[in-house]
Amino acid sequence: MVIPNHNKEKTIRACLTAVYAQTHTPAEVVVVDDASTDRSRQIVADFDCTLVAFPVNRGVSAARNAGAARAGGDVLLFVDSDIALAPDALAVALRTLREHPACGVVQGIYDLHPLYADGPVESYKTLFEHFWRRRDAGLATSTMFALTAVPRDVFELVGGFDERLRDAEDIEFGTRLPASYEIRTSAQMVGRHDDVDRLWPYVSELFRRALTYADAVVLARWAPRPVPEPPPDGRAPHRVDRASVAGLLGSALAVATVPLFAVSPWLVAVPLGLLTVFLVADRELLTFALRQRGPAFLLYATAMRFLTHLTEFAGLSIGVGRAFVRRLRPGAARPAALGARR
Repeated sequence: MVIPNHNKEKTIRACLTAVYAQTHTPAEVVVVDDASTDRSRQIVADFDCTLVAFPVNRGVSAARNAGAARAGGDVLLFVDSDIALAPDALAVALRTLREHPACGVVQGIYDLHPLYADGPVESYKTLFEHFWRRRDAGLATSTMFALTAVPRDVFELVGGFDERLRDAEDIEFGTRLPASYEIRTSAQMVGRHDDVDRLWPYVSELFRRALTYADAVVLARWAPRPVPEPPPDGRAPHRVDRASVAGLLGSALAVATVPLFAVSPWLVAVPLGLLTVFLVADRELLTFALRQRGPAFLLYATAMRFLTHLTEFAGLSIGVGRAFVRRLRPGAARPAALGARR
């Protein structure tokens, strides 16, 4: 088991306690501390695990790669240090890999409730993450590595994580997974996550991930491929969530068309119509919020979802624009993949 950590003294004890309470005892536990400045290392010392300590901060990709290099065994289970696994999470992961020999990645979902309840921002974020991960349970087309198991030979074949990336590195990993391997999301593999709980850090995280996603995933879909296309019976490419795209465009264009009201009051119908597109596109999530938390939370979740779309639209737009400019400069394009672990 590999646990990357940076300044998570609030959650690392709960994370490790849950790890050692697994019904299937992990063969070993490797914590990679990415130059924490809090009490994380002292807390880790209370557990019988291997600690790899970075002298300088290198990012989660480097931490996961270092943990995988240090760990033995045929299966690597990655779990973030702000997650407390359900007692049977490891057993579920191993059973899934055993029952599906073509599976190269099995990833879990977040519990509906956070590890620690720290306010409405976290409540929304946790509900959203739980909803879309559970909805996509089964065969998936993209990878997430907050709580994910990978056979070692598959991890080494892919080449590990791109250490240049500090956001969207888990999604980028999946773009290099050979199409002959399945990606599975298991709704029985669960962890309680201590998520971001303040508005500005939440928006900043969204924006950074959108910037990276634009270059590492969106434009990579159209980049020249150095290897032949996967066979017709291989795994489908990274799926575009059309409802999310519709909600994102509806939200952004609704804001952009508000000035039409100054031309004619009748033109207010344009942004209102686009707002309707946003609401229809996200109706499943919003209905789930209403069912779980009631009408007041529904209004809050609607506003948060609208803000999420606007932030992601801004990040994707800037990221795609910057990436295109960079790729027009000879020799300036960022390689889309790594050939070997770093």
